[in-house]
Amino acid sequence: MKSLLLIFFCASIFVQPVRAQQESASLIQWYSNLQRQAIDETIEKRLKEKQQDLQQAAEMHDDSARIFLLVESGMLQAASYKYEEAIDVLLKALNQADSDGSTIGQFYAYLSIAHVFSETGNKEKGLQFLERADALAPGLNQSDHLAFVLNALGRAYASIDSIADAFESFNEVLKLKEQLQYPVLEAEALSNLAQLYRRQKDYTNSLDYFKQALTIQRRERKRQEEGELLNEIGALYSMMNNRERAYANYKAALEVFQRIDYKKGIAEAYNNIGEYYYDQRNYAQAIANLELAAMAGQAANSKEAMLNSYEYLSMAYKALNNFERALHYKSNQLNIRDLIIEEGNNQKLLEKQSAYALQQMEVEIDRLERVKMDRERELAEQKRIQRYLYGMAALGIVIAVLILYLYLLKRRSNKQLKVINARIEAQNVQLQTLNNTKDKFFSIIGHDIKGPLNSLTSFSGLLINHFEALSKEDIQTVARDLDKSLKNLFTLLNNLLEWARSQTGNIDFTPAPFDVVEVLNQNKELLHAQAAAKEITILHEQVSPMMVTANQQSITTVVRNLISNAIKFTPANGVIKLSAEQSGNEVIVSIADTGVGMSNTVKEKLFRLDAKHSTPGTANEKGTGLGLILCKDFVEKNGGRIWVESEEGKGSVFYFSLRN
Repeated sequence: MKSLLLIFFCASIFVQPVRAQQESASLIQWYSNLQRQAIDETIEKRLKEKQQDLQQAAEMHDDSARIFLLVESGMLQAASYKYEEAIDVLLKALNQADSDGSTIGQFYAYLSIAHVFSETGNKEKGLQFLERADALAPGLNQSDHLAFVLNALGRAYASIDSIADAFESFNEVLKLKEQLQYPVLEAEALSNLAQLYRRQKDYTNSLDYFKQALTIQRRERKRQEEGELLNEIGALYSMMNNRERAYANYKAALEVFQRIDYKKGIAEAYNNIGEYYYDQRNYAQAIANLELAAMAGQAANSKEAMLNSYEYLSMAYKALNNFERALHYKSNQLNIRDLIIEEGNNQKLLEKQSAYALQQMEVEIDRLERVKMDRERELAEQKRIQRYLYGMAALGIVIAVLILYLYLLKRRSNKQLKVINARIEAQNVQLQTLNNTKDKFFSIIGHDIKGPLNSLTSFSGLLINHFEALSKEDIQTVARDLDKSLKNLFTLLNNLLEWARSQTGNIDFTPAPFDVVEVLNQNKELLHAQAAAKEITILHEQVSPMMVTANQQSITTVVRNLISNAIKFTPANGVIKLSAEQSGNEVIVSIADTGVGMSNTVKEKLFRLDAKHSTPGTANEKGTGLGLILCKDFVEKNGGRIWVESEEGKGSVFYFSLRN
């Protein structure tokens, strides 16, 4: 029954993928959890629910759902020992799946039919249908499906003593373990291998595989399976005459079953512990555990567990010479055994009654298979004819397209020549513009480098020719002037290099989020000494971060140039104020100074290479003329804009925007 229900619930897995379209591996795991809920429900109730679901699927014309509802109904019929009805329903599912071309539906129909034949003793026929399911599994592109059917095949091979084939099937599952979304399938294969090794009395390998399976079930928090494996390991230690290890595993199994209140497992664990104490001749402890096992077996309605409990209770009381209690439990044992035999006979009778009908249905199954093969041959022939017709049609289309192509090619060539000529003209204009820009650029270089170099030449000549006539104070003055000229030259060269790198595309302007307030703070600290030398105060009181998306290095260059520019044109005791404010979906950064300001005529020349403008600072600092041009280039390449507000004698405010 347990094996039947396992197949049933795995077959019913795919009712939900049709409706929810979720990953099959996740649904296998989900339905494994639902398995215990469904076991607690009566089969008749489940059958009524499936009939209602089938009616609803028919009304909605949902053939996919109908396939798997039929599979589930068929397995419920099999669980009720109504094998003839089960096969009839499963054949409908197979026929519907075949008509719809549903490979997954055929897979689970074959799997379910295989189980029904195995339950009625026709293991060879069951194996045939498992092999058909196995042949379909690779086409499902889900390793979990393949692993599931390989486990089923291995158990089927083991049941007919084909041990080598069983080993091969289970080991194939282990080869798939890295691809499995549901690791419990690997644990099942390991447990199946352990049982095969135990069957061959290879207890060492059996124990190793049981422990590997236990590790996985614990990791996956499958408590019932964990308890069952602990019982198996305990029994194996008992076969190996390691009674203490056997007892330890039985106790561990009992604790697991008690945590999940699994009565049948509790009964089995107490029975195992009772047998351990009986073998130790500790009859009082044996009786205490066996009576608890009998109570749990009654609660679980597990006749096998009760039979075992009553047998050992009778023997334990007999060993204590309490023949009255021994006779009482012996009587209970015989009653339970008679009941089990009667149920077994009834089931066998039911199986025999269904055997003839199933043999008749085998003819129908074979007919369906022949129809399927004929349909597949017809489809293959139709596809061949279709491919031929498609080929002829494609050839005609190719010829027509070729003629049209040759006609259009000529027209396109003429248009392309016109476009190319227009592009060449545009490129000529662009090249002329670039050539003019180059001339202006070299003019700036010649003009701006000439000034600092002339100063350096004059100062060095003064030092060389009049060193002895100069006082210490004169030399210090000349040195300071030399330092200013060198710094101006360094600033010019730095801006030239940055601008050149920008124009040649060697600067990466990849945007990334950063805090612009932090950039303002860093540059404030960097230029503090330069401002202090002119007794200028730089103010920036913002603390809260303000994130923007741009290239941080290029924006740092912009801020540094603008602050340096403000220091240059602000007199002693002046103030420079830095700020960043949110405005819609952008941030506006401003650098305001209390410097000399500028006229509208000067403002119009800013940011332009063709109207390069440079004014000495309040301390007669030399300008490069490229700083603001570089700022404009960097801001625009970061998707922003830059502008200035200024009045002569009232200072200037430079603004630039950045995206959030």
